[in-house]
Amino acid sequence: MIEISTFRKNKIELSDYDLARDVSNRVLMSTFTSLEVQTLEEILYSSLSFPISHLADAVGIEPHRLYPILEKLTKTELFKVVGDEVHVDKEMRKYYEFQILKFDSDFKPGMDFLQGMLRKVPIQVLPTWYAIPRSSNNIFDSLIEKYLQTPQIFQRYLLDLNLIDPIQAEIIDRVHQDPNYEVNAEDLLKEFDLTQEKLEEHLVYLEYTFVCCVSYKKEGKVWKEIVTPFWEWKEYLMSQRDSVPTPIENQKEITRLKAEDFAFIEEMTAILEVANKSPLPIERSAEELISFGDTLYGQLKKSCSELSKADIHHLVSKLCRLNWAEINGEKLTVLEGGKEWLLLDQRDQAISLYRHPLNCLEREDLTSRLNTDKALREAEKSISRVSDGRWVTFDEFFKGLSIPLHEEQAISLQKCGRSWRYKLPEYSEEEVDFLHAVISEWLFEVGMIALGEFDGKECFSVTSLGQELFGNE
Repeated sequence: MIEISTFRKNKIELSDYDLARDVSNRVLMSTFTSLEVQTLEEILYSSLSFPISHLADAVGIEPHRLYPILEKLTKTELFKVVGDEVHVDKEMRKYYEFQILKFDSDFKPGMDFLQGMLRKVPIQVLPTWYAIPRSSNNIFDSLIEKYLQTPQIFQRYLLDLNLIDPIQAEIIDRVHQDPNYEVNAEDLLKEFDLTQEKLEEHLVYLEYTFVCCVSYKKEGKVWKEIVTPFWEWKEYLMSQRDSVPTPIENQKEITRLKAEDFAFIEEMTAILEVANKSPLPIERSAEELISFGDTLYGQLKKSCSELSKADIHHLVSKLCRLNWAEINGEKLTVLEGGKEWLLLDQRDQAISLYRHPLNCLEREDLTSRLNTDKALREAEKSISRVSDGRWVTFDEFFKGLSIPLHEEQAISLQKCGRSWRYKLPEYSEEEVDFLHAVISEWLFEVGMIALGEFDGKECFSVTSLGQELFGNE
């Protein structure tokens, strides 16, 4: 895969192909009525020579009503009217067989259409336009790999795009700012005070730069020219938009697991502070679980009212894992690292715990591909989708999640059946459990997540510290 940081500027020169004819035909198509499109389709799918009367019958109108339509359509240079017959130009038929697809209600201006567009350009020109090796065995595959393979590659390409006119950048912004990523060409004409010819020239350039594409929507008896991103990119953007979790509206009904954001930090601090005065005697159950006697537990509860006996084993084990404390002779003693940690303020304590090289997600059942730093960091970044501090249920959060935990889940442009799409990750039960643990254990312990319950369902919110670290991911 290419390095996305080393794009060379593309050098698309529209003069390298017959731009004038293309723009002229596009201008004409932007004015087509429903009946004109129907007539054009019949001409395209008939023989190279046929009587006008046959065309009138196929369209379902009288011949005298057909003549004005034919007069307009002759501007396409697709055919000539010779006496009572229509004679079709073979080369222009190829052009319009391709363009007429834009008027199909099921038309998707995607990779297959882009591939057809590129065939209209002399093949020797394409390596120059897109800075790909002339030795490439498949130019289209090379273009996908270099510019479109992943969302990150394409987004970086958009940032580095070498546009020839600032209006083109504004058109791109308008399309991407629309809630449905779809703009009426008429609105662009008015907004930027353009002629139809100039707009079409801009749109040709944006199509060949893989940014926008033209299609048509039928409104009444006329076709409206519509500008969108290419279909695969539009589908990806819409999937990201639609996958934003819906927050819990009635937040007063949420019961927090712990009242304070830094509850785990406070509990670790309380144990260390008491142990720093005098080593703490521990008790062990038959299962080797660590606990404190009732008197000591009651003393700790005074500073941490929500401390649970069930949490003590994990808290003490964590302190020993970090070398902040150790157990000698069934007593918990504070080490130098723990004493230094106690000197920090609460926020810095949380950051120190988060970054500690010995701290980890304590799950012995993780498979090798999940038990990696990369998988952990990717799972952490998943909370950026809800980093506004509002509460969401875990069920809602997992809908539409598209974080790749390992290489096999990397989002990439793939051909699926007869169409292309940016393939999103699908998660196994183990991977869902891992993501849940990263949020409810790992990030909760360092004060970046608050946990709760709503209507019998687990929920969480990103705390101020979590927003600070992951709000811009």
